[in-house]
Amino acid sequence: MATYLQSNGYATFYGGKYLNQYGKNETGGVEHVPPGYNRWVGLVGNSRYYNYTLSVDGKRQDHGDDYHLDYLTDVLAREALSFIDGVVPNRHPSSLSAAADSRPFFAMIAPPACHAPFTPAPQFSRSFAGRRAPRWPSFNRHPGNDKHWLLRQAPQGALPEDIIDQVDHVFRQRWKTLLSVDQMVGDIVKLLRRKGQLDRTWIVVTSDHGYHMGQFAMPIDKRLPYETDIRVPLLVVAASHNRPTANNKSRDIEIDSLSVVSIDLAPTVLHMAGLPIPDDMDGVSLLPLVTNALTPSSQHRNVSKEVSQVAEPWDRHCRGIDDSSEPWRTFFLIEYHGEADLQDVDLQCQQDANTTLCLNDFGCKCQDAANNTYVCLRTLRTTGNQHANEDSLYCQFDDLQAFVESYDLRLDPYQLNNRAYRRSCRCTVASRHRRQLIVNYSKCRGHVNCFGVSDNPKRRRHP
Repeated sequence: MATYLQSNGYATFYGGKYLNQYGKNETGGVEHVPPGYNRWVGLVGNSRYYNYTLSVDGKRQDHGDDYHLDYLTDVLAREALSFIDGVVPNRHPSSLSAAADSRPFFAMIAPPACHAPFTPAPQFSRSFAGRRAPRWPSFNRHPGNDKHWLLRQAPQGALPEDIIDQVDHVFRQRWKTLLSVDQMVGDIVKLLRRKGQLDRTWIVVTSDHGYHMGQFAMPIDKRLPYETDIRVPLLVVAASHNRPTANNKSRDIEIDSLSVVSIDLAPTVLHMAGLPIPDDMDGVSLLPLVTNALTPSSQHRNVSKEVSQVAEPWDRHCRGIDDSSEPWRTFFLIEYHGEADLQDVDLQCQQDANTTLCLNDFGCKCQDAANNTYVCLRTLRTTGNQHANEDSLYCQFDDLQAFVESYDLRLDPYQLNNRAYRRSCRCTVASRHRRQLIVNYSKCRGHVNCFGVSDNPKRRRHP
């Protein structure tokens, strides 16, 4: 995405976590700067708040444990603000030449929060006192035979109180780390407003995965196929051209979050920049959803067909869904490949060599395994499609049992009852219909082929 933006005149910035192995000698070292970025501030390795190394435009920069100099979220905030300040000239918001003199920019900031080790800034250390992880019906409920083996592993039974206290502590720590992110976003908004560019800037805030905290007596992690782990927040602050008008007084518009998946972000950003979206990108632009939601109902228009004459870049190109001919996304695919690493197993936790993330502080409950590998089909309750009354999850595990889990989320939002489980045989039964859809989705490539995948051979679109 950054290469497309940069080649079309955008100044581009990346700051923060990139990949777990980024900056290591075997992956090119700190000298390697991915293409497409005018300014690069990449974290070496996985998330840290102190005592880390950055690659700053290919040069090593080591940091210690001084909050004022080294707290990573704040370091990234300063870098991003400096980048924006250098790209956007000082103009009064009312100046007609402010937009014309500004070089378009793209800044992607990936702070460590709220990733482990969950280290908040000192000024927030006492925030959220007494807060606890949500006590949903699935909280600290040890599953029966209708859940896959990783959840049924020893030690069995509910988590003891001391581990629940640890889960609640992590819950609070995660929230505390996000207060620094709030500050960073606020400072960026203030700078854009002072520069007269806030009304011409899209701001997108999201994450890369969800997180379970005590559900099904699994302490803390992100590698399960349930709603806690697969759902992520997405907040879009629209440029003023697309903000609500006096006729549409609601300033906070909620769009069905299940309609959006991570692969849509790159096409959406290119659309915001007014650039064509490559056909081999699997996702679609979300701007038709956003723009239609922000437009008074009497003025709704088919955004995906419109080519506006307004001189904002996001109006010049649009590859969204034609809302007059077919519905928004009906299915999407979830895939995960399990991992095993004995380096992430505490010595006190004697477990199968195929498991990992077995920590004594959390009762030696392993959070991942080599065959915790699955592919799932999430079916959406989307108005206007043949599955409008369905809201479900169907998962196939690549383990010795070929385990299957299936949930009707209308009736079972906490995923307590596996519809694929048969008590008579203590086994699970696969669905041919869902299995075929998974095969079709696994093979498709690009928006044209993937968006309209179905289980009907006559309607199926092949790559």
